[in-house]
Amino acid sequence: MIPAFGLNVPTQILFGPGKLNDLAEIATRFGRRPLLVLGSRSFAATGHYRALLASFENLGVLPQIVHIGTEPSPQMIDQIVADTPATAKDMVIAIGGGSAVDAGKALAAMLVERGSVSRFLEGVGTETPSGRKLPFIAIPTTSGTGSEATGNAVISSVGANGFKRSLRHEHYIPNIALIDPVLALSCPRELTVACSMDCFTQLVEGYLSDRASRLTDTLALDGVRAVYRSLEAVCRDGGNLAARTDMAYGALLSGVVLTNAGLGTVHGFASAIGGFFAVPHGVICGTLMAAANSMTIKNLRQTGVNAQALEKYARLGQACSRAADKSESWYQDFFIAELERFTDQLHIPALDQFGIGRDDIDKIVRQTSNKNNPALLSQGELTEILLARLRP
Repeated sequence: MIPAFGLNVPTQILFGPGKLNDLAEIATRFGRRPLLVLGSRSFAATGHYRALLASFENLGVLPQIVHIGTEPSPQMIDQIVADTPATAKDMVIAIGGGSAVDAGKALAAMLVERGSVSRFLEGVGTETPSGRKLPFIAIPTTSGTGSEATGNAVISSVGANGFKRSLRHEHYIPNIALIDPVLALSCPRELTVACSMDCFTQLVEGYLSDRASRLTDTLALDGVRAVYRSLEAVCRDGGNLAARTDMAYGALLSGVVLTNAGLGTVHGFASAIGGFFAVPHGVICGTLMAAANSMTIKNLRQTGVNAQALEKYARLGQACSRAADKSESWYQDFFIAELERFTDQLHIPALDQFGIGRDDIDKIVRQTSNKNNPALLSQGELTEILLARLRP
């Protein structure tokens, strides 16, 4: 019998090259006064942007434009809300990487909720968000966070007492997720590597999560296959549209999977490290993915408490290997070896390149969640993972 499950997804998903051309007409479903949230400047310098503004003008759509140059902070969100009259906008459209989409998601909520976003952040605030928001359209230009399909917006405050927390409600899932792989063609290699490893990590952690369902497992494995076959190709040639399409598909599925199944230890590390140090999120995921999964398999083999998780690791290896009729342990080891190969061949930086040293490990471990991981790792095991990504 199939166990009970639920699934939260965007109201509508539009996927494929050229879909951005439909945005202006789609936006008129909600009104003609959008807040248009863009990344730093890259999309605004493209012909896609000029064509979009022309189509807006033809339909009488009058956007207010804001740029998000870094991961959104509480101060950034609060200032934009303060500068935007409560009744001036009828929707929010975000076009950009994960930071722009997260900022757009938070703004769609806080333009209705009002007040400081910090009041509603998990682990920081004291209030529960109502779930009310303006209609929100999410359009990613990178393939990493899957934020176009999630109900949370990550808000960061970096420093000694920093944090990286989510504004979360199931109603914050975008009304429309519009994914056009063409928009990622100009994404630089370094960002492509980081986003790809973030996406890959989310698919793997969601698949292994103790909250996974039969449906999220199916989506996660399909996403793993797409990402695995195109990850190296897209990092080698960013203009490869077929590879970009695979990665965009994998990122979308990773957002659906993490929303419904959760994430694991690598993202626990990412939340802690990202609060203390200015390290790109995808770099943290990429640099820790092999070490964290290797430690998890080691723990599972030694304790014997979760045979199902080891079976899943074998399926991950099978999804990435052309070899047939191998043992489960062979596929598990193959999967870890491939993660290690990606770490090396994609030149993913070690943690010390961002000023993280041995003296910082204890505070990072204390703040790291092990939630949803198939093995309950000890503080000693978490420490070993971090040490593996600090150069001697």
